[in-house]
Amino acid sequence: MPNSDACRGTAVSFVYISSPNDGLVSHYHLDDDTGALTLVEQVKAGEKVNALALTPDGSTLYGALRGQPSEVVSFSVDAGSGKLLRRARAPLGAGMSYLATDRQGRFLFGASYGEDVVTLQSIDDEMQVQENIRKYASGMHAHSVRPDPSNRFVYACVLGVDRILQFRLDEASAALEPIGEGFVSVAENVGPRHLAFSEDGRLVFVVGEMSGTVLSFSIDPQTGALTPVHEQSGITPGMNLEQGLVRDSRNNNLSDDPTPRIWCADIRLVPGGRRLYITERTTSSVSVFDVSAEGRLAFAGNHKLVEKQPRNIAISPDGRWLLACGELSPVVGSYRIEASGELTRVSEAPSGDGALWIEVLPQR
Repeated sequence: MPNSDACRGTAVSFVYISSPNDGLVSHYHLDDDTGALTLVEQVKAGEKVNALALTPDGSTLYGALRGQPSEVVSFSVDAGSGKLLRRARAPLGAGMSYLATDRQGRFLFGASYGEDVVTLQSIDDEMQVQENIRKYASGMHAHSVRPDPSNRFVYACVLGVDRILQFRLDEASAALEPIGEGFVSVAENVGPRHLAFSEDGRLVFVVGEMSGTVLSFSIDPQTGALTPVHEQSGITPGMNLEQGLVRDSRNNNLSDDPTPRIWCADIRLVPGGRRLYITERTTSSVSVFDVSAEGRLAFAGNHKLVEKQPRNIAISPDGRWLLACGELSPVVGSYRIEASGELTRVSEAPSGDGALWIEVLPQR
Protein backbone atom coordinates (compact mmCIF):
# COMPACT_ATOMS: atom_id res chain seq x y z
CA MET A 1 0.00 0.00 0.00
CA PRO A 2 1.17 3.57 -0.60
CA ASN A 3 2.82 5.02 2.50
CA SER A 4 3.88 8.65 2.60
CA ASP A 5 5.59 8.27 5.97
CA ALA A 6 7.68 5.20 5.15
CA CYS A 7 10.90 7.15 4.61
CA ARG A 8 10.42 9.80 7.30
CA GLY A 9 13.67 10.41 9.14
CA THR A 10 15.85 8.87 6.43
CA ALA A 11 17.74 10.36 3.50
CA VAL A 12 15.61 9.80 0.42
CA SER A 13 15.42 10.65 -3.24
CA PHE A 14 12.06 11.11 -4.94
CA VAL A 15 11.29 8.83 -7.88
CA TYR A 16 8.55 9.33 -10.48
CA ILE A 17 7.48 6.64 -12.97
CA SER A 18 4.86 6.98 -15.71
CA SER A 19 2.58 4.17 -16.86
CA PRO A 20 0.56 4.87 -20.02
CA ASN A 21 -1.82 1.93 -19.78
CA ASP A 22 -3.48 3.35 -16.66
CA GLY A 23 -2.52 7.01 -17.08
CA LEU A 24 -0.69 7.22 -13.76
CA VAL A 25 2.47 8.81 -12.43
CA SER A 26 3.68 6.79 -9.46
CA HIS A 27 5.73 8.55 -6.78
CA TYR A 28 8.27 6.59 -4.71
CA HIS A 29 10.81 7.24 -2.00
CA LEU A 30 14.26 5.73 -2.57
CA ASP A 31 16.22 5.23 0.66
CA ASP A 32 19.65 6.58 -0.24
CA ASP A 33 21.36 4.34 2.31
CA THR A 34 19.68 0.98 1.68
CA GLY A 35 18.21 1.28 -1.80
CA ALA A 36 14.73 0.44 -0.49
CA LEU A 37 11.87 1.65 -2.70
CA THR A 38 8.54 2.65 -1.16
CA LEU A 39 5.43 3.58 -3.13
CA VAL A 40 4.07 6.88 -1.77
CA GLU A 41 1.16 7.67 -4.08
CA GLN A 42 -0.17 7.26 -7.61
CA VAL A 43 -1.51 10.35 -9.32
CA LYS A 44 -3.82 10.42 -12.33
CA ALA A 45 -1.92 12.23 -15.07
CA GLY A 46 -4.00 11.62 -18.18
CA GLU A 47 -4.43 9.41 -21.21
CA LYS A 48 -1.30 7.49 -22.25
CA VAL A 49 1.11 9.47 -20.08
CA ASN A 50 4.55 8.71 -21.48
CA ALA A 51 7.73 10.77 -21.27
CA LEU A 52 8.45 12.78 -18.11
CA ALA A 53 10.77 15.73 -17.53
CA LEU A 54 11.80 17.47 -14.30
CA THR A 55 12.83 21.10 -14.26
CA PRO A 56 16.44 21.65 -13.13
CA ASP A 57 15.31 23.19 -9.83
CA GLY A 58 13.07 20.20 -9.14
CA SER A 59 9.98 22.35 -8.69
CA THR A 60 7.94 21.02 -11.63
CA LEU A 61 7.33 17.70 -13.35
CA TYR A 62 6.02 17.59 -16.92
CA GLY A 63 4.35 14.58 -18.52
CA ALA A 64 3.58 13.98 -22.19
CA LEU A 65 0.04 12.75 -22.86
CA ARG A 66 -0.22 10.77 -26.09
CA GLY A 67 -3.99 10.78 -26.37
CA GLN A 68 -5.97 13.11 -28.63
CA PRO A 69 -5.09 15.93 -28.58
CA SER A 70 -1.44 15.56 -27.56
CA GLU A 71 -0.82 17.62 -24.43
CA VAL A 72 1.71 18.20 -21.66
CA VAL A 73 0.49 18.08 -18.06
CA SER A 74 2.44 19.89 -15.35
CA PHE A 75 2.71 19.12 -11.62
CA SER A 76 4.20 21.15 -8.81
CA VAL A 77 6.60 19.08 -6.68
CA ASP A 78 6.39 19.60 -2.91
CA ALA A 79 9.94 20.25 -1.75
CA GLY A 80 9.54 18.40 1.54
CA SER A 81 7.57 15.29 0.57
CA GLY A 82 7.97 15.08 -3.20
CA LYS A 83 4.21 14.85 -3.61
CA LEU A 84 2.70 16.05 -6.85
CA LEU A 85 0.05 18.76 -7.23
CA ARG A 86 -1.57 18.89 -10.65
CA ARG A 87 -1.37 22.38 -12.15
CA ALA A 88 -2.17 22.78 -15.85
CA ARG A 89 -2.17 21.38 -19.38
CA ALA A 90 -0.83 22.82 -22.61
CA PRO A 91 -0.75 21.58 -26.22
CA LEU A 92 2.31 19.71 -27.49
CA GLY A 93 1.56 19.67 -31.19
CA ALA A 94 2.57 16.01 -31.62
CA GLY A 95 2.58 12.73 -29.73
CA MET A 96 5.90 12.83 -27.88
CA SER A 97 8.24 9.92 -27.18
CA TYR A 98 10.66 12.16 -25.27
CA LEU A 99 10.59 15.35 -23.22
CA ALA A 100 13.43 17.40 -21.75
CA THR A 101 13.85 20.92 -20.42
CA ASP A 102 16.85 23.09 -21.05
CA ARG A 103 19.35 23.50 -18.20
CA GLN A 104 17.64 26.64 -16.89
CA GLY A 105 14.03 25.46 -17.10
CA ARG A 106 13.09 28.08 -19.71
CA PHE A 107 12.33 25.75 -22.64
CA LEU A 108 10.67 22.37 -23.16
CA PHE A 109 11.95 20.12 -25.96
CA GLY A 110 10.04 17.22 -27.47
CA ALA A 111 10.80 14.42 -29.92
CA SER A 112 7.94 12.80 -31.82
CA TYR A 113 8.58 9.27 -33.11
CA GLY A 114 5.28 9.06 -34.94
CA GLU A 115 5.18 12.55 -36.43
CA ASP A 116 8.89 12.97 -37.24
CA VAL A 117 9.54 16.32 -35.57
CA VAL A 118 11.58 17.92 -32.82
CA THR A 119 9.80 20.75 -30.99
CA LEU A 120 10.63 23.69 -28.75
CA GLN A 121 8.25 25.56 -26.43
CA SER A 122 8.97 28.37 -23.99
CA ILE A 123 8.27 27.99 -20.26
CA ASP A 124 7.16 31.13 -18.38
CA ASP A 125 8.17 32.35 -14.93
CA GLU A 126 5.31 30.33 -13.40
CA MET A 127 6.75 27.18 -15.02
CA GLN A 128 3.80 26.99 -17.40
CA VAL A 129 4.50 25.64 -20.90
CA GLN A 130 3.51 28.19 -23.54
CA GLU A 131 1.24 27.31 -26.46
CA ASN A 132 3.50 28.66 -29.22
CA ILE A 133 5.33 25.63 -30.69
CA ARG A 134 8.35 25.65 -32.97
CA LYS A 135 8.61 22.47 -35.05
CA TYR A 136 11.71 21.13 -36.82
CA ALA A 137 11.40 18.29 -39.34
CA SER A 138 13.64 15.45 -38.15
CA GLY A 139 13.31 12.65 -40.66
CA MET A 140 11.62 9.36 -39.77
CA HIS A 141 11.24 8.50 -36.08
CA ALA A 142 12.80 11.16 -33.86
CA HIS A 143 13.30 9.42 -30.51
CA SER A 144 15.05 11.77 -28.10
CA VAL A 145 16.22 15.35 -27.68
CA ARG A 146 18.40 16.89 -24.98
CA PRO A 147 20.54 20.00 -24.36
CA ASP A 148 24.22 19.61 -23.52
CA PRO A 149 25.53 20.65 -20.06
CA SER A 150 26.54 24.10 -21.34
CA ASN A 151 22.96 24.72 -22.52
CA ARG A 152 24.30 26.10 -25.81
CA PHE A 153 23.73 23.01 -27.96
CA VAL A 154 20.84 20.56 -28.46
CA TYR A 155 21.04 17.06 -29.95
CA ALA A 156 18.30 14.73 -31.16
CA CYS A 157 18.48 11.03 -32.09
CA VAL A 158 16.49 10.06 -35.18
CA LEU A 159 16.18 6.28 -35.31
CA GLY A 160 14.64 5.81 -38.75
CA VAL A 161 17.28 7.71 -40.73
CA ASP A 162 20.34 6.86 -38.59
CA ARG A 163 21.13 10.48 -37.78
CA ILE A 164 21.90 12.61 -34.76
CA LEU A 165 20.66 16.14 -35.27
CA GLN A 166 22.84 18.95 -33.93
CA PHE A 167 21.53 22.42 -33.11
CA ARG A 168 22.59 25.63 -31.45
CA LEU A 169 20.07 26.96 -28.92
CA ASP A 170 19.31 30.64 -29.46
CA GLU A 171 17.74 31.57 -26.13
CA ALA A 172 16.98 35.15 -27.15
CA SER A 173 14.80 34.11 -30.09
CA ALA A 174 13.66 30.78 -28.56
CA ALA A 175 14.84 28.88 -31.62
CA LEU A 176 17.13 26.06 -32.72
CA GLU A 177 19.74 26.74 -35.40
CA PRO A 178 21.40 23.85 -37.28
CA ILE A 179 25.10 23.26 -36.72
CA GLY A 180 26.89 22.63 -40.04
CA GLU A 181 24.71 20.32 -42.15
CA GLY A 182 22.46 19.95 -39.14
CA PHE A 183 23.29 16.31 -38.41
CA VAL A 184 25.88 13.56 -38.27
CA SER A 185 25.14 10.16 -39.76
CA VAL A 186 25.84 6.78 -38.20
CA ALA A 187 26.01 3.37 -39.86
CA GLU A 188 22.84 2.01 -41.44
CA ASN A 189 20.48 0.13 -39.10
CA VAL A 190 22.09 1.37 -35.89
CA GLY A 191 18.86 3.13 -34.94
CA PRO A 192 20.12 5.89 -32.61
CA ARG A 193 17.60 6.16 -29.79
CA HIS A 194 18.64 7.80 -26.49
CA LEU A 195 21.70 9.82 -25.46
CA ALA A 196 23.68 10.77 -22.36
CA PHE A 197 26.30 13.48 -21.76
CA SER A 198 29.51 13.37 -19.78
CA GLU A 199 29.38 15.72 -16.81
CA ASP A 200 32.02 18.02 -18.30
CA GLY A 201 30.11 18.29 -21.58
CA ARG A 202 32.98 17.06 -23.74
CA LEU A 203 31.30 13.81 -24.81
CA VAL A 204 27.90 12.43 -25.74
CA PHE A 205 26.99 8.72 -25.82
CA VAL A 206 24.22 7.24 -27.96
CA VAL A 207 22.59 3.80 -27.79
CA GLY A 208 21.59 2.05 -31.01
CA GLU A 209 18.18 0.40 -30.61
CA MET A 210 18.70 -2.01 -33.51
CA SER A 211 22.46 -2.60 -33.27
CA GLY A 212 22.90 -2.91 -29.51
CA THR A 213 25.98 -0.71 -29.73
CA VAL A 214 26.98 2.43 -27.87
CA LEU A 215 28.55 5.22 -29.92
CA SER A 216 30.56 8.04 -28.37
CA PHE A 217 31.15 11.48 -29.88
CA SER A 218 33.25 14.45 -28.86
CA ILE A 219 31.55 17.85 -28.77
CA ASP A 220 33.43 20.81 -30.21
CA PRO A 221 33.32 23.36 -27.36
CA GLN A 222 33.07 26.31 -29.75
CA THR A 223 30.70 25.08 -32.45
CA GLY A 224 28.91 22.11 -30.88
CA ALA A 225 29.73 19.89 -33.88
CA LEU A 226 29.99 16.15 -33.14
CA THR A 227 32.97 13.98 -34.06
CA PRO A 228 32.82 10.15 -33.72
CA VAL A 229 35.15 8.69 -31.09
CA HIS A 230 34.29 5.02 -30.59
CA GLU A 231 31.62 2.33 -30.98
CA GLN A 232 31.25 -0.80 -28.84
CA SER A 233 28.67 -3.60 -28.83
CA GLY A 234 26.71 -4.55 -25.74
CA ILE A 235 25.35 -7.76 -27.29
CA THR A 236 27.12 -11.08 -26.70
CA PRO A 237 26.69 -14.29 -28.76
CA GLY A 238 25.10 -15.94 -25.73
CA MET A 239 22.17 -13.52 -25.87
CA ASN A 240 21.12 -15.19 -29.17
CA LEU A 241 19.83 -12.01 -30.77
CA GLU A 242 19.67 -11.00 -34.42
CA GLN A 243 19.85 -7.53 -35.94
CA GLY A 244 16.98 -5.34 -34.79
CA LEU A 245 14.30 -3.85 -37.02
CA VAL A 246 12.56 -0.49 -37.14
CA ARG A 247 9.33 -0.67 -35.14
CA ASP A 248 6.29 1.56 -35.06
CA SER A 249 2.63 1.39 -34.08
CA ARG A 250 1.97 -1.16 -36.85
CA ASN A 251 4.55 -3.72 -35.69
CA ASN A 252 5.93 -2.62 -32.32
CA ASN A 253 6.19 -6.14 -30.91
CA LEU A 254 7.00 -7.83 -34.25
CA SER A 255 4.25 -10.36 -33.59
CA ASP A 256 4.63 -11.80 -37.10
CA ASP A 257 8.40 -12.28 -36.66
CA PRO A 258 9.45 -15.05 -34.24
CA THR A 259 13.16 -14.16 -34.47
CA PRO A 260 14.59 -12.78 -31.18
CA ARG A 261 15.96 -9.37 -32.17
CA ILE A 262 18.04 -6.65 -30.58
CA TRP A 263 15.72 -4.08 -29.02
CA CYS A 264 17.73 -1.67 -26.91
CA ALA A 265 16.19 1.36 -25.26
CA ASP A 266 17.80 3.51 -22.58
CA ILE A 267 21.32 4.69 -21.76
CA ARG A 268 22.61 6.06 -18.44
CA LEU A 269 25.99 7.19 -17.17
CA VAL A 270 26.87 6.63 -13.53
CA PRO A 271 27.94 9.89 -11.81
CA GLY A 272 31.65 10.31 -12.39
CA GLY A 273 31.24 9.16 -15.97
CA ARG A 274 33.38 6.01 -15.88
CA ARG A 275 30.55 3.49 -16.15
CA LEU A 276 27.56 3.30 -18.47
CA TYR A 277 24.46 1.07 -18.71
CA ILE A 278 22.04 0.33 -21.57
CA THR A 279 18.81 -1.67 -21.52
CA GLU A 280 17.92 -4.53 -23.86
CA ARG A 281 14.21 -5.38 -23.89
CA THR A 282 14.05 -8.73 -25.70
CA THR A 283 16.26 -10.36 -23.04
CA SER A 284 15.14 -8.07 -20.18
CA SER A 285 18.72 -7.19 -19.32
CA VAL A 286 21.24 -4.39 -19.05
CA SER A 287 24.73 -4.26 -20.50
CA VAL A 288 27.47 -2.36 -18.69
CA PHE A 289 30.51 -0.60 -20.12
CA ASP A 290 33.62 0.95 -18.66
CA VAL A 291 34.28 4.40 -20.10
CA SER A 292 37.67 6.07 -20.52
CA ALA A 293 38.26 9.79 -20.11
CA GLU A 294 38.54 10.02 -23.90
CA GLY A 295 35.18 8.35 -24.44
CA ARG A 296 36.38 4.89 -25.43
CA LEU A 297 34.15 2.04 -24.29
CA ALA A 298 34.91 -1.44 -22.97
CA PHE A 299 32.10 -3.99 -22.61
CA ALA A 300 32.03 -5.21 -18.99
CA GLY A 301 29.09 -7.62 -18.89
CA ASN A 302 25.38 -8.24 -19.32
CA HIS A 303 23.04 -8.67 -16.37
CA LYS A 304 19.48 -9.96 -16.23
CA LEU A 305 16.73 -7.86 -14.67
CA VAL A 306 13.59 -9.16 -12.98
CA GLU A 307 11.57 -6.41 -14.67
CA LYS A 308 10.33 -7.58 -18.07
CA GLN A 309 10.90 -5.45 -21.17
CA PRO A 310 12.82 -2.62 -19.45
CA ARG A 311 12.35 0.53 -21.48
CA ASN A 312 13.91 2.99 -19.04
CA ILE A 313 16.34 2.83 -16.16
CA ALA A 314 17.72 5.52 -13.86
CA ILE A 315 20.79 5.92 -11.67
CA SER A 316 20.47 7.46 -8.20
CA PRO A 317 22.21 10.83 -7.73
CA ASP A 318 24.91 9.24 -5.55
CA GLY A 319 25.60 6.53 -8.14
CA ARG A 320 24.87 3.64 -5.76
CA TRP A 321 21.54 2.40 -7.11
CA LEU A 322 20.09 1.49 -10.49
CA LEU A 323 16.30 1.63 -10.80
CA ALA A 324 14.46 -0.39 -13.43
CA CYS A 325 10.87 -0.55 -14.60
CA GLY A 326 9.43 -2.91 -17.18
CA GLU A 327 6.58 -2.40 -19.62
CA LEU A 328 5.47 -5.98 -18.83
CA SER A 329 6.31 -5.95 -15.11
CA PRO A 330 3.98 -5.38 -12.12
CA VAL A 331 6.90 -4.07 -10.04
CA VAL A 332 9.82 -1.67 -10.25
CA GLY A 333 13.17 -2.76 -8.87
CA SER A 334 16.16 -1.23 -7.12
CA TYR A 335 19.64 -2.70 -7.69
CA ARG A 336 22.88 -2.00 -5.88
CA ILE A 337 25.69 -1.13 -8.30
CA GLU A 338 28.68 -3.19 -7.21
CA ALA A 339 32.29 -2.06 -7.65
CA SER A 340 32.56 -4.46 -10.61
CA GLY A 341 29.48 -2.97 -12.27
CA GLU A 342 27.38 -6.05 -11.48
CA LEU A 343 23.93 -5.53 -10.04
CA THR A 344 22.38 -6.91 -6.83
CA ARG A 345 18.62 -6.53 -6.51
CA VAL A 346 17.73 -5.11 -3.10
CA SER A 347 14.13 -3.89 -3.27
CA GLU A 348 10.94 -3.69 -5.27
CA ALA A 349 7.64 -1.82 -5.17
CA PRO A 350 4.34 -2.05 -7.12
CA SER A 351 4.29 -0.28 -10.47
CA GLY A 352 1.61 1.17 -12.67
CA ASP A 353 0.47 -0.67 -15.81
CA GLY A 354 3.09 -0.52 -18.58
CA ALA A 355 5.64 1.46 -16.55
CA LEU A 356 8.23 2.98 -18.86
CA TRP A 357 9.76 6.31 -17.79
CA ILE A 358 11.76 7.14 -14.63
CA GLU A 359 12.80 10.50 -13.21
CA VAL A 360 14.80 10.82 -9.97
CA LEU A 361 15.01 13.92 -7.78
CA PRO A 362 17.28 14.15 -4.71
CA GLN A 363 15.51 15.60 -1.68
CA ARG A 364 16.29 19.29 -1.43
